[in-house]
Order: sequence, then C-alpha cells, then structure tokens
Amino acid sequence: MARLPVLVHRVFDPDEFQHAHAAWCVFKGMVPYKDFFEHHTPWYYYALSPFFHAFDVAGSFEGARHFLLFARGLSLVLTILSVVLVMRIGRLLEDRKVGLLAGLFVVSQPVFFHKTIEIRPDVLALPFYLGGLWFLLRGLDKSGDGPRRNFWHFLAGGLSVGAAIMCTQKMLFVLPGALAGLGIWALFARTKAGPRSRILRVLATLLGIAVPAALTWVAFSLQHAGDQFIGNNFLVNAKWKHVAGEQLIRVLKSSWPVLILSLLGATVSLYRFIRSEQRHYGGVLLLCTLVGLMAGILVVPVAHRQYYLMLLPIACLFAAQGLSFLIERAQKRARAWLLVLATLPLLVLPVLDLLDSFTSPNDAQLARLRYVFESTKPTDVVMDGWQGTGVFRPHAFHYYFLHEEAVAMLPRERVEAYVDALESGKIRPRLIAMDENLPLLGSRFLRFVMSNYTSRDGFFYVVNPDSSRPASPRSAPASTSGP
Repeated sequence: MARLPVLVHRVFDPDEFQHAHAAWCVFKGMVPYKDFFEHHTPWYYYALSPFFHAFDVAGSFEGARHFLLFARGLSLVLTILSVVLVMRIGRLLEDRKVGLLAGLFVVSQPVFFHKTIEIRPDVLALPFYLGGLWFLLRGLDKSGDGPRRNFWHFLAGGLSVGAAIMCTQKMLFVLPGALAGLGIWALFARTKAGPRSRILRVLATLLGIAVPAALTWVAFSLQHAGDQFIGNNFLVNAKWKHVAGEQLIRVLKSSWPVLILSLLGATVSLYRFIRSEQRHYGGVLLLCTLVGLMAGILVVPVAHRQYYLMLLPIACLFAAQGLSFLIERAQKRARAWLLVLATLPLLVLPVLDLLDSFTSPNDAQLARLRYVFESTKPTDVVMDGWQGTGVFRPHAFHYYFLHEEAVAMLPRERVEAYVDALESGKIRPRLIAMDENLPLLGSRFLRFVMSNYTSRDGFFYVVNPDSSRPASPRSAPASTSGP
C-alpha cells in the first residue's frame, strides 16, 4: 500500500519517459531500431503499446498524465506477481516460512521499492525471469520422475528466461550462472533418470531460451530491421563506455543487513547440500545464478540500480534461509518473538528510503509537460535531451534520448547529418528543451538554435517567427525518424 502514493507523486526517472515514448512510437506504427534508436529488446514496448488506445496522450495533458500513472500501476501489478513468485520459489527451496520471509525481504529493499513502480522493461522481465527459475526448480525437484513427466518444466523454464531476455537484454547475465548450475546437476546428480536424460533436459532449457529470441529476430527481419535488432541490442551495448560504479555502493549501503543474512543462508545451503545423502540441486542452481549475476555486475561498466533487480530476489531467498537457520537455534518459546525482533530492524532502512521518496515530487516535471501541450500541437516536432518533455510528441532526431552515455556513443556523422537537416529546413522542431546534454551535440548545433529560436527561461526554446521556413508537412514523417 505504501507504493500507491509514491506511484502518483514521486519524481519520474527520465528512463520512464524514454520507455513510454518508445512504446508510443510502436503504437504509432514505427519499428524500433529502424525508425528510431533503441538499445533495449522490444517485448515491453509491444506489451505496453495497446494501452494507448484508452488514452489521448497526444491530444491532452491529462490524457498523458493519466497514461503515465496507469503505466506505473501496471508495473505495480507486475511487481506483485514477482513477489508471489519469490514466495513460491522459497517454498520449493525449503518451506512456506522461508517463502514468506523472502517475499517480505524483497519488497522492503529500497532498490526494489524504487525501480519496480517505474515504467521500464525490467518490471516485465522480472516475473518472466522468476517464473523461469520456478519452472527449473520444479523440474529439479521432480528429476527422478522420468524424462517425459517433467521435460516440460525445463522447456517452460527456458522459454520464460528467453522471454525475460526479450524484455531487456541485461537478463543475459542470468545465463552463465544458471547454466552452470544445470550443468552441475546434469553431470553429478543421482536420479532414476540417467545422465543422458538430464543432458536432454538441459538442452530443452537451451532450446526454450533460444525460441523467443529467434522468433523476435525473424519478426524484425521481415520488417527489414533484423540487423539493427542485433546491432542495437547486443553490439552497441557491448561497446557502452559509461561507468556507473557508484550504484553498487548505494545498494550495499541500503541492503547490507539482508546481504549479510544472504551470505549466511548461502553458506548453510551449501553445507547442507554437501553433507546430505539425498541432494537437492535447487539451492545449487540459485547459488550459481547469484554468483554469475554478481560477477556480471562487477564486469559490466553500466550497472545501474535496476540491474540489481535480478540479483536481489535470490539474495533475499538465501537471507530468508539464513534468518530461518538462526531462529531454529533459539528456544522454541522465544522463536516467534525473535523472528519479529529480527525482522523489524531490517525494515528500518527501507522505511527511511520511503520517507525520502516523498521529498522528490514530480510537480516540476508535470508543469513542463503541461507547457509542451499548451505550446505545441500533436503533430509538432519536439526536440528533447534527457528530460522527457517531448514524450508524446514526434521526436526530431533518430536518437530521441540524449543523456551523457548516449551522446558519447553517437556517430559523429549522424550528428552532422542531423544539423544539415536542421539548417536546410528538412527538420524543424517547434520546441527544443535545452537541458545540459544537448549542448554536447556541438557548437554548430548551438549556433543554429541561438539563431533560430528564442527562450524566456533558458530551457524551452521556441522557433522564431522570422526564422527560415519550417519543414513542410510532406517532410514531417521523415523528421520522426531523423537522419
């Protein structure tokens, strides 16, 4: 319930406007990667786009505001589904108590609290990913029942993880650890089904992972965007230059109690596995996945806070095991009180973070968005940097979001071609939101803006009435995709 007022009033992350604009472009019939730049896999945009039928996001400010809040509400629904899946996984891993504790821990983590009410692909990827883990754990739990009876668990697990990757390519970091865990099971488990049968189930998982990607690539190839689909989602991201190591420090500061419990729980789980005669490989699968994700976050240059959404559910599962282990060591009469007293301190940091959310309202952002609606028509081209004020207006540049990371990756020839189009009148934004990122496009771009636009506040620049003639309606469609 605490998420509801935050959902309405908290400041929008600029990522939310980026993803909302991409989904709106899909709704308008544009093809990601070909008609506008994106570097996220596309399922979230296609899943969100049908809801634009219910909102007049281009015609009215209230329609746009209501859609943004509705999209955040969808994220909340997906978050609830993710928490339920965490609880189900905990029940498979050990028992119902561990599942409930894991669910409590994960909803209380500040990163989880902040990022799962935002408009972003990660919130759709998360239940697919957790559903995949649940299917695989079910398959491992029934690994002695014969290949035909539980073969579909492994296939469904692979399909779910593959679907998560098609929501955001960062889910690829799940694969090394998860496949290592499955490989350990296939080679060393003692089940009625032999090694050959277990290897076939691992291959079924791989097949499931590959199917969503293959079908998505085929769909974009049919629209002449197959190469861009591969290039933007995987090759461009592999070259991303920005480094964001401070996010790791923030996560450690806000979640260190759960992470310490997680280390204890993982140690206990591994010890029990080694000592047990009838070994259950679900804990091994989760532990390998967790280690793989931790290694990936240390390696990837741009590990923003949303990257930790993959890691935290597993960490909270092991934290629940760790706390359960400590409770079991206490006297029976004191266990209930110990559970309450141990849980409450873990919620202090999240509560403080919740209070901080109310100090960052979105009033200023919505006021700027209202100004755009009052100053432009639905067909007017708006150029934005990284503020999101042009979220429901045709964008001026193929690279429609321009934060410092994106600007660093821009091909210089594309920038020059864009300025050529501005100077020739082929593209003429009605409004330019001049944030700190747009000047990075260069002095030639700035000279054009200062010569052809005026501003009262130093942020919004409106085209001069006496400047060169704007682009004709015939050329307007070209301006939405940019040079």
